[in-house]
Amino acid sequence: MLAMLAFAAATAHAGIPYDPPSVPIDNAVAKVALSAGKPGELTKPHVHLTNRVMIYFQAGTNTIRYPDGKAAPEHFRAGEVQWNNAMGTHTAEITAAEPVDIVHVELKSPPAMVPKIKPPALDSHFKVELNNNQVRVLRLHLAPGEKTKPYREPFERLLVPLTKSARSQPGEVQWLAPGAGSDENAGAAPYEAIIVEFKK
Repeated sequence: MLAMLAFAAATAHAGIPYDPPSVPIDNAVAKVALSAGKPGELTKPHVHLTNRVMIYFQAGTNTIRYPDGKAAPEHFRAGEVQWNNAMGTHTAEITAAEPVDIVHVELKSPPAMVPKIKPPALDSHFKVELNNNQVRVLRLHLAPGEKTKPYREPFERLLVPLTKSARSQPGEVQWLAPGAGSDENAGAAPYEAIIVEFKK
């Protein structure tokens, strides 16, 4: 199992598949929407007013089409994290071998914010996937029995497990409060997760 030591998980979701879609987290920091994009299904025209972090559980392509006829294909791999800027009116269509479970993290911080707190230094179990003025997105890898060094986390975070543990299923999103602690994989299989830190 994975032990997230000394952190409180305020909200959790049952995990993939994300069908039907849901919004398990909507607070002052972010809105987290979960959906399963069905291949060949065209969305209704819509807009995205905020910048977003996107996390994909399966591989595929999302083709964005604008009213002027312009098409912008977005390719993604299983487990990939992508940054999406705010978008005007468009439709979207998934091309994939199967439905694509997606975590949409809509940021509520101002796009031009200047962070006042420096993100903590972390050990080699963490890899930085994205880092800008609004978020730092980390990929956590822990082999069986491995444990991170203790750290103090000043930010609220979203935990998105990509693999199963004794305590969580893939896609079982959790909102984590700031605090001190470390992460340990006490299970028999490797553990991988995405962690979105919300800067302030």
